[in-house]
Amino acid sequence: MGSWTDWEDVGGAILSAPSAASRETERITVVARNTTNKIAYRSWTESGGWDDWSDLGGPFAYDPAIIAYRSDRYTVYGVGNGQSAYRRTYIDGSGWEGGWSATNEATKIWSGLAAASAREGRIDLFGLNATNQVLHATAPPDTGWGPFNNIGGTIQGTVGAASWGTGRVDLVARGAASNTLWHRVLNGSTWSTWRDIGTGFLSGPAVCTWGPDRLDVFAKGQDHQILHRFWNGLTWSAWIDLGISGTDDNPAAVSRKAGNIELFIRGRDNHLYRRTYTADAAELDSGGVTDPS
Repeated sequence: MGSWTDWEDVGGAILSAPSAASRETERITVVARNTTNKIAYRSWTESGGWDDWSDLGGPFAYDPAIIAYRSDRYTVYGVGNGQSAYRRTYIDGSGWEGGWSATNEATKIWSGLAAASAREGRIDLFGLNATNQVLHATAPPDTGWGPFNNIGGTIQGTVGAASWGTGRVDLVARGAASNTLWHRVLNGSTWSTWRDIGTGFLSGPAVCTWGPDRLDVFAKGQDHQILHRFWNGLTWSAWIDLGISGTDDNPAAVSRKAGNIELFIRGRDNHLYRRTYTADAAELDSGGVTDPS
């Protein structure tokens, strides 16, 4: 197994769970709601470290999401006026779009948002409806948004999503009644059934991947500790206790490259905290070919 760094205080004053994306191996951007319910972001580069927090506007409710779906851009999503999902995109060389644009205004979202990218240029967006069922909308490459489709479940809080293959999305959500984490896979156009991957959680999940057949899941356990479980292509690991830290919001996780995980939480002081995992050579060589669905 590899090793984790200690927690780093990234600062700020945030009131939501964070969300993180990496569009290049040496870059991370994190978003969260700030104390005025606007979405703020902060970026890190390997050469320059962290820049300052910047304000993208608002007001917004729930947890925002950020997704890097091309190497030169990422898009931030938040639930704004009228319970609609809004988006704003950053493009290298052009900067941020001038304002927020609504996504599927007819559909109301009653939770935080999660996003994944199942192929270059595609975005899969997730939220909950008023009866806590999961809604899923897709923007295929270079075309407009399709409708939000109800894919079921009885879920609480913000879901987690990641993609390690073309057309594939791994979705993890916390059940509303049992505090169980449920895992479901989209392969092309077909969803698998929900499968139980653990119970007794106080937060929703964070999900990330560093490549085919690798999936990492994080959530807060019943003793307020961060728990981590991963799929290596052959089997699920046991849940690994990473210790007590932060609020019981969802954590956030992203991988910049093979063998790397960047884990983020909101601390009890409302600061953003970061911890980094670096895999060892044996772990990088242990991937398999079995589908975890």
